[in-house]
Amino acid sequence: MPTVEKASSKIQNLLLAALPENVFDKLEPSLKLVDLKLDEVLWEMDEKRKHIYFPTTAMICLIYETDDGESIEVGMAGRQGMVGVVTFIGDARMAKRAVVMIPGQAYVMKAKDVEKYFEEIPDFQEICMLYTQTLLAQISQNVICNRLHSIEQQLCRLLLIINYNLQTTTIHLTHDRISNVLGVRRESVSAAAAKLQDLGLIEYARGKIKLLDRKGLLAAACECYEVVKDQYERILGKYISHHDS
Repeated sequence: MPTVEKASSKIQNLLLAALPENVFDKLEPSLKLVDLKLDEVLWEMDEKRKHIYFPTTAMICLIYETDDGESIEVGMAGRQGMVGVVTFIGDARMAKRAVVMIPGQAYVMKAKDVEKYFEEIPDFQEICMLYTQTLLAQISQNVICNRLHSIEQQLCRLLLIINYNLQTTTIHLTHDRISNVLGVRRESVSAAAAKLQDLGLIEYARGKIKLLDRKGLLAAACECYEVVKDQYERILGKYISHHDS
């Protein structure tokens, strides 16, 4: 049996790049590469989803917010994923809003095109549904992490996720933004970052975090990072091969 050609490796989103080349060719006319700005709200819970996003160099955070204004991250997507799965799975309220945490680019597809391809192209449908499984696994693990693990461990997990998705050791992220994502006080984030810096794992100054020791961060993180990564690779292994730690 001949090997199925994958879409070009130049496509930075792993889901799109993993599709068979002939499938991507069908989708490509409906994809538009756009710039996403910091704090841009891509959708609110009560809005009708108009687009689906396949990040390439941006990081998008799924945020849950309480009635008194407290917020916490329940899921995150970068080049390994997509945002807007409710477009094809119905009115599942996984988060209150999707917000750009780190600016960059993403491929955007209109909801009507998503629905069309979802019905007509089995490979596209399958990879979307498989990714949805990994997102649900991520959300479930985040509940455990937020409840049981220290802020230092959660910060390590966050930095490792961003490092993997952006493929960079320099991350532009303020303590205020991290506190909103983790749902903790800014002072707690500052203390956790100071501890990681004292251990020689990171270097932090004026909203810029430099990762100095990735293996050390992996050792200092809770098991949640590896659990979510392993589930992603297991569920999407048919399409995506990983060689990253």
